[in-house]
Amino acid sequence: MKLYTTSPDKFAKDFSKTVPGAYRQISTQDIRDMTDCGLIKRYGSYSSTDLQTVIGVLRYEQLLEKRKQKTIEREQGQQHSCKLCGESLPPEREGKKGRPREYCDYCESKRAKERNSKWRKRRKAGLSQLAV
Repeated sequence: MKLYTTSPDKFAKDFSKTVPGAYRQISTQDIRDMTDCGLIKRYGSYSSTDLQTVIGVLRYEQLLEKRKQKTIEREQGQQHSCKLCGESLPPEREGKKGRPREYCDYCESKRAKERNSKWRKRRKAGLSQLAV
């Protein structure tokens, strides 16, 4: 990609060539909107730093979409998955009280060990900061 371009249409085309595996295609209107917001083209032309900014915006959109999807799945009562291994958990009974399970049978026993190791790391980090 050329370092300096003044046309949003050309920047959108160059972006698509430079970053073929992007989350979604960038349109000329997207580039114009980012320019109007002041995210890119701050110095009169599009540069390689603007390319990195657009990549970051696309990553943010992708993370936001994933978060929305998880929220929708939780609201619809989809099956939950284990926090450690990702295996799907069996559905909860209707009349069951308390929190839903977060770990599968295999990972339940590893949970305490992992929690204690995180606690030791935090404690060790805190003690080393006090020594400094």
